[in-house]
Amino acid sequence: MNKLAGAEAIAVLVGTIIGAGVFTLPYVMTNSGVLITIGWLVVVCFLIIFLHLCFGEIVLRTKKSFCLPGYIGHYLNSPAKKFALLITFLTFGFSLLVCLQLGAKFIGVILSTFFSGNVFPEGLIILFLWLCLSAIILSGSKNLSKINFYLSLILLGLFFLIAMLAQPYFRIENLNFLSFNNQWGWLIPYGVFFFALNGMVAVPEAIRVVKRKQINKNQVKKILILGTLIPVFCYLVFMFTVAGVSGINTSMEAIEGLRNILREEIILLGAGIGFLAVTTTYLIFGSYIKNSFINDFCWSSFISHFLVIMGPIVIYFWHLDDLIRLISFLGGMLGGFEGVMILLVLKKAKEQSELEPPYKMPLNKYLLAILIMAFIIGALCQTILVY
Repeated sequence: MNKLAGAEAIAVLVGTIIGAGVFTLPYVMTNSGVLITIGWLVVVCFLIIFLHLCFGEIVLRTKKSFCLPGYIGHYLNSPAKKFALLITFLTFGFSLLVCLQLGAKFIGVILSTFFSGNVFPEGLIILFLWLCLSAIILSGSKNLSKINFYLSLILLGLFFLIAMLAQPYFRIENLNFLSFNNQWGWLIPYGVFFFALNGMVAVPEAIRVVKRKQINKNQVKKILILGTLIPVFCYLVFMFTVAGVSGINTSMEAIEGLRNILREEIILLGAGIGFLAVTTTYLIFGSYIKNSFINDFCWSSFISHFLVIMGPIVIYFWHLDDLIRLISFLGGMLGGFEGVMILLVLKKAKEQSELEPPYKMPLNKYLLAILIMAFIIGALCQTILVY
């Protein structure tokens, strides 16, 4: 395998996975406990790798290229495609809202470095950020994937820089190993990790890189696995470093809680890179759902842009203020249903295969039933967290 070309395909997946969700992980570990958090990370890691490989097989079996709703419509039926439309809109609408909320928190950290007190209300910052990002989506920038790739590399470097600088301040006693803050605290990491590791958006693009660079297709499976495991390793380093340094003072976006420990310049740099990372994620997700509306559902450009721009701000006015519960719901509930749809599409794709894939995922009726039941139970449990 051309190592450089293979690395580019892996980077597509890594760059998409590492985004807004990573900054909430130390807070989740602090509040749900190390043992529960790591246990869920292992479970979700296996589930996500399995789903990435399943989606990869679907892409490799199909001549035409789609977004996920397009594959659902291609292999299933119109009602399933309409259901996928609802799930897609809700998933990315909530994801865009999460990016806005985290972006506003990073702006707050940056402003507090220069001004004392809350200079601007968070709601006002969110509205301003939404207007700016909506304008960029309307402009149709074509360099978002490249920007996201380079920012992800910088973000990876920042993770390890913070780990190195914070190492002298790490205290094992700062880690909460078992107890959780409320009766449903043991469920929260499941949904948060599902959100933070879900790279389904990037699977077709990674396979397109493989085809474009003429990489041996037998390497696709390895690329998808490595592209998922690298973020897991980075998440572990970041979670343990921040939680082990900040302890009970770990903040929801991870950076603010380090203010009294690390130098102000590092805090400012971390907040700046974090802001750029979540806003780029916002633009990539917005571009993805817009393209899905246009290409998979054949909607007009005006309607597609309107829905992408208005979706997150309409959801914002539902007053879903608990960011961690929102992310957990988003990962577990909506991501779970996305997983179910991928499994059903793969079953159909195996029966109606247009191309011979280089690998085949096991999916007999018993495994299919067990996985679908697990995703549904996980999704239903996450609704408890919202209410």
